[in-house]
Amino acid sequence: MTYDVFISYSRKDSEVANKIYKALIDNGISCFMDLEGISGGADFPTVLAEAIMSARLMLYLASEHSYASEFTQKELTFAVNNKGSRFIFPLIIDNSELPKNLEFLLSNINWRILSSRYTVENDLPADIKKRLEDPHAGETIKQQEKKSIKKMATIIFSVIALAAAIVLGLFVRQSLEQKRQAEAERQAEEAAFAAVRECESSQAEAGKAISKADSLRNLKNSFATFELECTSLEDASRQLAKVDSICNAYHLGAYASLFSGVSTAGQKQQITARRDSMFRFWSQTARLNYNDYLLLPDEGSKEIALRYVNWALRLRPSDASLLEIKDKLNK
Repeated sequence: MTYDVFISYSRKDSEVANKIYKALIDNGISCFMDLEGISGGADFPTVLAEAIMSARLMLYLASEHSYASEFTQKELTFAVNNKGSRFIFPLIIDNSELPKNLEFLLSNINWRILSSRYTVENDLPADIKKRLEDPHAGETIKQQEKKSIKKMATIIFSVIALAAAIVLGLFVRQSLEQKRQAEAERQAEEAAFAAVRECESSQAEAGKAISKADSLRNLKNSFATFELECTSLEDASRQLAKVDSICNAYHLGAYASLFSGVSTAGQKQQITARRDSMFRFWSQTARLNYNDYLLLPDEGSKEIALRYVNWALRLRPSDASLLEIKDKLNK
């Protein structure tokens, strides 16, 4: 049979012990207490030892009588040896001074002193219940050690598992980072090769536009083809500007070597030469028609002169002499 409390006391303190026993029973706390001695034929030490081992708490009624009681001292020593000092709930029921051996034996336990401020009826049952709420109440030292070892093993296992999780997490993170970096490098390389192809395509388009301008020139009708020639050369310039922009974006990067053979200089020279040739022709034509206008200032000759001036300025917008002629024609 198990008990909440084993009451250890001296028979000389029976009156107080009985009062305490009744108060605990009335509060639903099961107790073992040798009220009238062990029944005949029973092994007295064995019964007491089994009762102590099956209890969750020993209420030790400390007094001058219990200090002098051989059985009380044996009960206390047996309980401490088998269940540890925290199994003991010491209650001083008189004003006696605690012996040094007990003070040493139970030095890590809070004592209670029965008094008008700490009573059997109002304080002790609640205090006992509070102590019984301890999940380890009543455990033997071996059980405590086993749980302590199990708890330590759990802690060690948790630490090892946590360390393993951290190492695994770092490994996974490193692997993911390596994959991410490799993927980023792959994408960057693909983008670089795509940029090279775009440069080649733009230069090819620029070459077509330049060739188109040259073919229009060969028609020997510059008046009819001026707009198309200018548009073709402007298209070629835009394509080459795109190539230069791409090359500038990569010129200091890891893939700069891919663009080492890309050059727009030759095509730009072709465009410049073609525009210069057209400018010379149209600026000369504009001046001739302006002189004709000065000789015969009518609206028709003025309109023709102004048209050729604008064509020449489209090829070289900042030419000062043509801008002056235009200003005079517009007055």
